[in-house]
Amino acid sequence: MSRFNIRSLDLNLLSVFVILWDTRSVSRSDRLALTQPAVSHALKRLRERLDDALFVPGRQGLVPTARATELINPVRKALTHIEQALEDAPPFEPAEAHREFRIAAHDLVEFWLLPALVETVSKEAPGVVIRIVPVPEPGSVSDLLESGDIDVVIGGQPLMGMSVRSKPLSQVKLVTLIWKREELRRRKFPLTLYLQRPHVVFQLRNNVGSIVDQALAAQGHKRHVGAIVQTFLAMPAIAEKTGYICNVPDQIGNRFAELFDLSVHQPPVDLPPFTLFHAWHARFEFDPALAWLLDRIRQVAAPKQGARI
Repeated sequence: MSRFNIRSLDLNLLSVFVILWDTRSVSRSDRLALTQPAVSHALKRLRERLDDALFVPGRQGLVPTARATELINPVRKALTHIEQALEDAPPFEPAEAHREFRIAAHDLVEFWLLPALVETVSKEAPGVVIRIVPVPEPGSVSDLLESGDIDVVIGGQPLMGMSVRSKPLSQVKLVTLIWKREELRRRKFPLTLYLQRPHVVFQLRNNVGSIVDQALAAQGHKRHVGAIVQTFLAMPAIAEKTGYICNVPDQIGNRFAELFDLSVHQPPVDLPPFTLFHAWHARFEFDPALAWLLDRIRQVAAPKQGARI
């Protein structure tokens, strides 16, 4: 006996079959939003496809055949499964969730955003773990997002890649730190001292020219670099020991100043802000859990009211 080819069957006919079983009438087709001729045509197609009358006239309406009686429970159950599968995804319940989110980011994000993010998550979703992982090489980011090995990437450049969604997260301005013992009273750092004193410089692997150096060069100046580091946290630590100058994001400037006994100032030259981006993959764009995480990241990254310097 040949197997029934489900691919050749219009599944709408099965809905008609269930309604006819329930109503026992071709004319009572309001539940299907079909006219009587349309219901009659659907029944005709189903009879031909199954090679059975399925319903025959009786004294009080249509009477199911033995074949229809065999089919009704499996068909009804199958349609229920299909409806459940096609329903909207269940909402993400943070308080009941148990999962780990992986965010690829540099130490700026760890020091600035992560404490507030973990604080928020710990209150709303105590079973959720936030794991910070290194930012991968540009060529592998898209694949890691697509596979779900990384949920979100936060960095200073928009990510490119098939189905990668990348949007601005926050504007970052730089402030200048130096020994508090220098007793600089002015909010704006003096240019003479800025050019004389060595700087601690943060530099990523891409070796892109610093916005500080570009702004100084535009005015015919050049600073003295005393140390080049790979983490933001190393900058104030070195500044504390040496008296060197460092320029850090304003979001962490005041905190660094408190920890390392430094003072915070506006740079002596206008430095354009740079944009921090966050990226994820379109494959997970409608995942309620990821939507919740992205919303919490945006909340903690939003500018806070209050004095900066």
